[in-house]
Amino acid sequence: MGCVMADKVTLSGLPDFKKAMEGLTLKLRKKILTKALKAGARVVLKAARQAVPVMAAETKYRTPGLVKKRLTVRTSKESRKAGNVGVFVNVKPAEGAKYRTTSVKRVAGLKITDRQLKKASQRGAKSKLDPYYWRWLEFGTKKMTARPFLKPASDSLPEALAAFETVAVNEIEALNRSAT
Repeated sequence: MGCVMADKVTLSGLPDFKKAMEGLTLKLRKKILTKALKAGARVVLKAARQAVPVMAAETKYRTPGLVKKRLTVRTSKESRKAGNVGVFVNVKPAEGAKYRTTSVKRVAGLKITDRQLKKASQRGAKSKLDPYYWRWLEFGTKKMTARPFLKPASDSLPEALAAFETVAVNEIEALNRSAT
């Protein structure tokens, strides 16, 4: 059904699935594929959460279990812009600064927007809420050996493919039942 090459899964041998997808509108196709891809990605997410290293005690700038808590399935903005569907498992970064537009003025024909900081950024090395250091855990540094958790989670791609197929087939069958 699928094979793993260069950290990507290639699907083959699913002509019935492709045929069923061609009969759907683009909006339904994207909805079904997104739901199925997220189901497959959750399998990888679960494996990553089991493999992620967790600190034993809280420090001044680190929260134990933060990387594990921030692991998530996210939709790909690049794929969406290209008109495709894509998801990935990643560590969600802390929120950046939030700004609020208070007023827009026109002075001598120029449009001037007054923006004020609503909330300070949660990002940075001294923030307990920023798991930016996940890269160091995954890939290591000059002084620290790697303790990967995302790469080993990719070993669960065959189970993820099975979850993808199950959800996709169930969604198509549900559409067929509702159409009759």
